[in-house]
Amino acid sequence: MGLFDRFRKKVRQTDDDPSFMAAEGSELAEKAIAEREAALSKMKKSDKITEEPIETDSEWDEIDDELADPFTTPTNSKERKRMARELATKASQQPFQRSKRNPLDSTTGRKLTESDMTFEIDLSEYHTNIGGMVISGGPVLDEILEELEDELLSSDMGHDAASELITNLRSHLIGSRVSRNAPLSEVVERGLRGALLSLLKAGYWDFDRTIRDFVSEEAPVVIMMVGVNGTGKTTTSAKIAKRLDDQGFGVVLAAADTFRAGAIDQLAAHAERLGIRCIKSQRGGDSAAVARDAIESARAKGDEVVIIDTSGRMQNKSNLMEELQKVHRVTNPHLVIFVADALAGNDAVTQAVEFQRRLTFDGAALCKLDTDARGGAALSISHATGRPIILAGTGQGYDDLEMFDPNWLVDQLLS
Repeated sequence: MGLFDRFRKKVRQTDDDPSFMAAEGSELAEKAIAEREAALSKMKKSDKITEEPIETDSEWDEIDDELADPFTTPTNSKERKRMARELATKASQQPFQRSKRNPLDSTTGRKLTESDMTFEIDLSEYHTNIGGMVISGGPVLDEILEELEDELLSSDMGHDAASELITNLRSHLIGSRVSRNAPLSEVVERGLRGALLSLLKAGYWDFDRTIRDFVSEEAPVVIMMVGVNGTGKTTTSAKIAKRLDDQGFGVVLAAADTFRAGAIDQLAAHAERLGIRCIKSQRGGDSAAVARDAIESARAKGDEVVIIDTSGRMQNKSNLMEELQKVHRVTNPHLVIFVADALAGNDAVTQAVEFQRRLTFDGAALCKLDTDARGGAALSISHATGRPIILAGTGQGYDDLEMFDPNWLVDQLLS
């Protein structure tokens, strides 16, 4: 059985015996309607508070003043190690405070372009003003929603995300007036679709339109790729380069993963196949210097986009994260994209959350989404980090990268 099949079966059993329905005008119906209005009002107030931008310093800048600029005279090896230990100790002692910046601002304060998509629970198709019934709740509906929550958790969705989705769905269902002829299974499934989409809406922005808008204002536009080891950053960097090259932009790849010689060679090979320039150095070179060289080269030759492929690193390694902060400070990127593996399930969510605790990102690219039948990682990453999935890897080829479409994922989950 597929995801939601058991839930569907239980819901359809209520079509012939809808015991969680109340007649219009009854005391039970009026109580349910009042409960719905109170719950939705509370949700709107919560959304308003969340959307108000609060001025805070970016996590990227927490220790910038103490990071040496790669273009100054370097200290000797012993001194560099001493400084690294001091910075790592200081960073580990600093408490984390999640940024409350406007969700449509990038990590460097630039405005992201909002998507045209809207995500909300809309039951108006089944609504009636007279002669209908009111969803009143009760043990039967509670049992249905418990079944749904179990299936969500089995799909690798985090507990907090599943709990919020159930609360959202319950708030919209209870107190809804529906036609007597409306199949309850369809009403509940429509509500589920809206709830799933609402979970994916946090800060959702349009990748292609954002790039176009940035290029029209200043060039080159800098995209910084980050994430943990082995998630597909280098391949995703090449796919993004191909996507933007096909749109007519001049693209430069920066091999700033200088920790692994293989990563430099891999990106250079991708660039050669795509006919795109790649700026690189020897293994062990300064990542920030490579990134800066790529930007200067793009500026000199009139290229519009620079994609920086950084070293993969575990999110709990302070010294390696500080190196990313240095690259960020030196390049001042327009976008920071976190790359995750959809097949990692809850591990991908944990990685994204821990990464976001140290270094904020603007959106995630989720690889292998076409092979993840459960979809819990995509749903939970958005909820847990407050940053959207904006790109989806759907295969091995360079063209197998698409703008993430929440409607597509929900269709896959409910099909």
